[in-house]
Parts: sequence; C-alpha cells; structure tokens
Amino acid sequence: TEGLMTCIQMGTIELHGWGARIEDVEKADRLVFDLDPDEGLDFDAVRAAAFQFRDILKSLGLTTFPMLTGGKGVHVIAPLTPRAEWPEVKEFASRLAQAVAQSDPAHFTAVLSKARRKGRIFVDYLRNQRGATAIMPYSARSRPGAPVAAPITWAEMTTIDAPSHFHVGDAPELNKRAASKALAGWGRADQSLPNL
Repeated sequence: TEGLMTCIQMGTIELHGWGARIEDVEKADRLVFDLDPDEGLDFDAVRAAAFQFRDILKSLGLTTFPMLTGGKGVHVIAPLTPRAEWPEVKEFASRLAQAVAQSDPAHFTAVLSKARRKGRIFVDYLRNQRGATAIMPYSARSRPGAPVAAPITWAEMTTIDAPSHFHVGDAPELNKRAASKALAGWGRADQSLPNL
C-alpha cells in the first residue's frame, strides 16, 4: 500500500510490472504476448489474432486470459507457476512468436521495426525477459480519454469494440467487474512452460 501511495503522490498514471513475483524475481509467473497492430488495422484483426494465440497456447496445454491494453492491442496472458527462469521463458516466447510469424507472414511479424509491421500485427514477445515490464491490469493509460487496461473474458472478446473500451470514468463498473463471477480466477492457473 505504501508503494502505491508513493506512486500516486508522484503523479504516476501508468503502472507497469515485471512478470515475476517478489519472492523469486528470477522465475517468471506469466507469459505475455502483446499483440500490437499496425495503425492501419482495425480491432477485428486484433481480436482474430488474440483468438488465434489463445488456440495455439491451448494446443500446448496452456490456459490463457485476454486483457485489453487501453492502447492499440491486446495481451494474451498465460499464468505460470514460477519454475522457469527468464532465459527459458524468453526463448519459448521468441520461438513461438517467430513460428506464428513464419506460418502467417501476411498477418504477423515478430520483428520490432515499425517498417516491417505494415499491415500486420507485431507479436511482442519481448515482455518475457528479465527487466521487461507490461501494463498492469486496471492501470490507467496516459492517452487521450484516459483508457484503462482491463481484464476481460474470452466470451467478452467477441463483443468488445476496441482495446480502449474502458476508461477511468468506468471505475465503478471496473470495480464490480473485478469482483464478478465472470472474472473470478482471471490470470490464475497452475501450469508450467511446455516444451516447444
């Protein structure tokens, strides 16, 4: 609580966190694929990509959860029981992102360069390395309209119209959602990094 109060006093808007717990920062507790679309793509393309990643990760035995970033994209998150260390997690994420980009180069790229993203979705796997951060659930974003990064269900993904669907003015609704049955257990699963 003291740390959060310090952030508020400093005027912090966005909260980004590591993919590890304080008890063992050397072992990832989540796998994050940040699906970041080229500016010319609409949310339908992002939605389709999120479902594609859900299905790929499910085929590897991983349960996933979607989160609207409040920016342009969606995070597909696979919680992990903290066993694998950062190099193994980054290697897994990199190999999977590159395999998806190679199998569907018209829609995906695993290369950071904006010039290489034209008309495609960048599969940002770089959130899965020591020291990297990702936007935290329910964090406000420093963008016009003050959108909020929001956990959603896969069923809701079919009807959501934008990754910036929720805003700070929706705080009462977001509080209700956080305590709802639909989001109970969001981001939690006892699972390990599979072999690729």
